[in-house]
Amino acid sequence: DLKARFSGLMAPTGRLRDLDVYLAEKAAFFDLLPPSMHGGLEHMFALFERQRAAAQADLVAHLESKAYQREMKALEKLFSGKKGLAKGPDAKRPAVAYSSALIWKRYRKVCKIAAGIDDRTEDEEVHRLRIHCKKLRYLMEFFAPVFPEKAFKSVLKPLKRLQDNLGLFNDYSVQQDSLRALLRDLDAAPDAHNIDIAQSIGALIVVLDEKQRAERARVVDSFAAFNGAETRATFERLFHTPKVPA
Repeated sequence: DLKARFSGLMAPTGRLRDLDVYLAEKAAFFDLLPPSMHGGLEHMFALFERQRAAAQADLVAHLESKAYQREMKALEKLFSGKKGLAKGPDAKRPAVAYSSALIWKRYRKVCKIAAGIDDRTEDEEVHRLRIHCKKLRYLMEFFAPVFPEKAFKSVLKPLKRLQDNLGLFNDYSVQQDSLRALLRDLDAAPDAHNIDIAQSIGALIVVLDEKQRAERARVVDSFAAFNGAETRATFERLFHTPKVPA
């Protein structure tokens, strides 16, 4: 229930966040295309700025709405009230035993998915691996204080590297989808600059597709490093056969 409610609170921020990312990386997009196509990019980013202003206004209205305020007050009461959240069945279980079981299960899931990824794997499967890596990393970082620091960092480092590659792969995929959606929107809003914008979008999609393909190969290499014998042994020692204090 909490997971669904938190997700609902975040959902309205998505469009504004995506536009902020585009505008923050404006210079990088210009570097991807030759100067002859920069005119279309200028018009495209002017369109993004107008869309961002509208998205920000929508989000402000949402945050000031009575429905949002009611939900925040209800959650605050749930967490602070004496009759709010009841203890779960694992509330008295030692943190090392509880977290180790979760981390080991998630780690095995990551390894199973990653082992099947190659040049022919569907994008959705690579995205699924990214989600599981994100969950594994957050889980590990949350419980980091109960594990030996040096050994813990030795397995977290290759996971971060793999996650970085997966993040770039996902960014290139999402950007292509967003640009294709923008192309469809151009048809519904005729403008003198639409042809220039469409040409720049088409060129960007080609470049981003090439980058995504290259990043997929790096994902395979990063997983090989993450799945090395030493890392596997450390994961098993830390999380599969942990020493639980009496």
